[in-house]
Amino acid sequence: MKKFLSIAAVAALCMSVFTACDDDDFTPQPQPVYVTDGVFVVNEGASYSLIDGSLTYVASDGKVTPHAFSTVNGRSLGGTPNDAVVSGDRLYIVVTDENTVEVIDRNTLKSIKQLNTVELMGQEKGTQPRCVVAGGKYIFVSTYAGYVARIDTDDYSTTVYQAGSYPEGMGLADGKLYVANSDYGSGVNSSVSIIDLADGTSRNVTDPAILNPVKLAAVGGGMYILDSGTYATGSQTEAGVRKFVDGKVEKIIDATLMAVDEQRGLIYTVNAPYSYTVTPAQYNVYDMKTGENRQFVAGDEIDSPVEIAVDPESGDVYVTSLKNSPDTGYPDYNADGYMVRYSSGGIFKARYDTGVNPGTIVFNSTVTYE
Repeated sequence: MKKFLSIAAVAALCMSVFTACDDDDFTPQPQPVYVTDGVFVVNEGASYSLIDGSLTYVASDGKVTPHAFSTVNGRSLGGTPNDAVVSGDRLYIVVTDENTVEVIDRNTLKSIKQLNTVELMGQEKGTQPRCVVAGGKYIFVSTYAGYVARIDTDDYSTTVYQAGSYPEGMGLADGKLYVANSDYGSGVNSSVSIIDLADGTSRNVTDPAILNPVKLAAVGGGMYILDSGTYATGSQTEAGVRKFVDGKVEKIIDATLMAVDEQRGLIYTVNAPYSYTVTPAQYNVYDMKTGENRQFVAGDEIDSPVEIAVDPESGDVYVTSLKNSPDTGYPDYNADGYMVRYSSGGIFKARYDTGVNPGTIVFNSTVTYE
């Protein structure tokens, strides 16, 4: 049975999961070394306009390959590819409207397998897959039905865990899977699930400060949660990054997007809340060690931000954007978008064309440990 715990009740559990802050207890861990050879951009398309999603590839030399998946495979990804991850020599793309996970050779972009989440998990549990993370030989896929599938990438055997209401992004740390349960923005049953992968038990953490969690990262001594806030007034309010540490949840940054650079201890954020009155987006960087929050870039090169990500090797920051319509001045959800690249110091480096609604950025990175 799924258990619901308060933040205070789960504090001891979480502190055992996260890295200890006491230097006397510190044990050096192998450090990851990344080599990045290009960037995948998963474009969601526009289902209401019958525009399928697509894949754009930006090579390390800056060459852009549009419609990279359909060119190689002779078919589209389908409606609303919503998330992706690189693991080993494969790229996994979750396609929400199709109830599928595309398994792709990340070097040739040839489809190896198309997994159907309804077939893997059952009709009641496998509908509307949303997000994916990788760990070891497994990928983990959340579904809006309220569940997470652990899929063995060798034989595709599947174990199903219960999460919360409308789960989105996930993170892995010390044998635990953390799941952001958005509750579809209603703010009634929003929570963070903690799934023990050893015994399969699931605990849901609730707190008044958790309204609409959509993304999270366990780093050092705490968890950082991107919460999209509420839309009760017709405008987006209370969106921000929440820090969960020592049994407490607090909002530390106003933000609608976040990218965590674990290698350098930084969180890059975009604050562009939905509103009938358009206000300029803010692009900041937060230092997890000092708590300093400062402007990263002015963002003059960006019309309407969709996603942000950090290259684990170089620390370069990428932001995807919709194009504003020259006729209305508002974002055009049916037109091809683009992606801009900044150095870690905020220097503009390049702009690349993408497909419609570029919603996910995945680095074609190889990691070793030293």
